[in-house]
Amino acid sequence: MEGKRMNEAESLELITSMINDSRARMTKNLGTPFLIWGYTTVAVSICQAIIVACVEEFYPYLWGWFAIPLVGWLLMLLFNKQEKAVTNYIDRCINALWCAIGVAAFLLPFLGSFQGIFVDVIILIGVGTATTAAVVKDKIVKRIGYAAIFSSLLFPVTRGVLVRFLTLEQFAGRERYLVECIIFAVIMFLLLVVSGHILNYKKKCLKN
Repeated sequence: MEGKRMNEAESLELITSMINDSRARMTKNLGTPFLIWGYTTVAVSICQAIIVACVEEFYPYLWGWFAIPLVGWLLMLLFNKQEKAVTNYIDRCINALWCAIGVAAFLLPFLGSFQGIFVDVIILIGVGTATTAAVVKDKIVKRIGYAAIFSSLLFPVTRGVLVRFLTLEQFAGRERYLVECIIFAVIMFLLLVVSGHILNYKKKCLKN
């Protein structure tokens, strides 16, 4: 009877260990892609804000946003070369989700103007972050994802407030674009960079 209890205890311990190992492997370096895309997006956003503030005709520089997929994918290729790991079904689902989101975000500028692209991108990335966090059972990052989705309301609210206190001519293309670049940079920093550091910190805790 005592041997049976010992076996049950060992089995439970083994199952717990396997679950923890699976979570640790699944979350291994999961935060690094968040950091790569987060820092790249924030850097490009800040550069765009500086350009708008310094250059009279800023429209030709809108193509600078395509530095995000260019730099991001190059860094991801380098990262994937260094980290060759066996993937399971969940890993493939997360990769497929983010690939679809990446393609959609890349095509957005060709489907319309830049007026509403900030909102669309934030909602897309927010959905991806919240879904990924739900899969790896990270409540903090999941909340950050949903908070980012709701934070997209800042854009119409900001426009309404500034137009109320300024004339429509004063809050025209240049001023509006500058304000929205700054808001976008702040939201993406909180959404991707902070989430990435949280996920990497959780990974270290699972290892220990």
